[in-house]
Amino acid sequence: MTHATSKSIHGTWHGTIQFGNAPIAIVLRIDTSGPEISGLSDFPQHYRADLPLRDLSFEQDTLRFTTRSFGDYAGTLTPDGQRIEGCFTQEDKSHALILHPGPPPVESSERPQTPKPPFTYRAQTVTVEHLAGTLTVPEDQPVRAVVLLVTGSGAMDRDETVFGHKPFWVLADFLSRNGYAVLRLDDRGVGESGGDRATLTLEDETGDMAMALDFLRARDEFRGLPIGVIGHSVGGLIATTLAARRSDVAFVITMGTPGMDFGDAFAERECADLEKAGASPDTVEKHGNFTRALYAWLGRHAETPMDSERFAALAAQFGADDTAAPRNNQEWIGRFNTPWFRSAARWQPADALKGLSAPLLAINGSLDVQSIAASNLKVIAETLANAGHTDFETLELAGLNHLFQTCSTGAVYEYPVIEETFAPLALHALRDWLHRRFKPTG
Repeated sequence: MTHATSKSIHGTWHGTIQFGNAPIAIVLRIDTSGPEISGLSDFPQHYRADLPLRDLSFEQDTLRFTTRSFGDYAGTLTPDGQRIEGCFTQEDKSHALILHPGPPPVESSERPQTPKPPFTYRAQTVTVEHLAGTLTVPEDQPVRAVVLLVTGSGAMDRDETVFGHKPFWVLADFLSRNGYAVLRLDDRGVGESGGDRATLTLEDETGDMAMALDFLRARDEFRGLPIGVIGHSVGGLIATTLAARRSDVAFVITMGTPGMDFGDAFAERECADLEKAGASPDTVEKHGNFTRALYAWLGRHAETPMDSERFAALAAQFGADDTAAPRNNQEWIGRFNTPWFRSAARWQPADALKGLSAPLLAINGSLDVQSIAASNLKVIAETLANAGHTDFETLELAGLNHLFQTCSTGAVYEYPVIEETFAPLALHALRDWLHRRFKPTG
């Protein structure tokens, strides 16, 4: 790392990467006070900070560094020292970035759909054993039904907060304004909820939500009312499992939930990424076979740690050395070895669907890249139909991503730069399906 130049770029710089239809804010903190230049980058929209700048140099008024996501940057400091003008290049693509000195302007972190008063419902903080959450109950109209919201994978709070968006608060607000009582909870070990996440499994999370259903069932104000479950992503697997095990679940809605097992689901989405990157059909097929074998191994060997050598050997067995290599790192190996991931690798979504008798609505965004809509909705529909279930509906919602935002590509990098939290198209689809089934009481 060198800084052989008479001008100084020491300090903070900010700019916006022109990345397709989703501009991405970046902040650089460059230190030229030592013998070698060094720097860190922040991506505020993605809530990522202190990422080291690789291959950083500043020579002849040109700043250069490398990133994993955007490629190589080269920018030239203007004569007045007030801008660095350049772009990222990656293969045959380029993304402009003009940097300005100083920190970026402070902007409100509140998204436009974040609920605001006046509220037409009562919001009550509740405790369900070790879990903490919020119960919203309509006050301006009779309650039609009661809803338990179940978050997706990862450590999620009751609002399913991600990138400044609070989709579960938006959903709970919308449903309660339309006549539904809604319970949403911090996951175990998150927010105000107690418990240990180190040993957590998908079965443990299912047990937590079973307690939540018992809590709702025991409340006098909900006596005689239908109680159902809405789950997002992996939360939908919990929702269908609860409904298959219990006769008191009145309905199930899954949102962006896989219908196939984890091995097939990950193979499909990783192969889709390879196809978009121009990989050959043979390369894609080999990677898909490797991925399915990997998840099968993880499911069978609950007590055996995965390590870099075993991972590489499995990839080599299927001729997927190159495509598997990006996941042969400490972060992914550590994830494979968590109890939760091992339990998810064993999970069979079809088992719950086959045992389901409650009405079900399954929705997916057409641009969902995490749970691909067409194939997963098809598997859900075929599994239910083959099991003799007739009261179900699947909906593919045009132009929406995994978070049910209106988007351009569905790619994860768009999530934080889209201001919309939850598309009205999806909200109305949920409400209309529920309204057709549940009329106001009292």
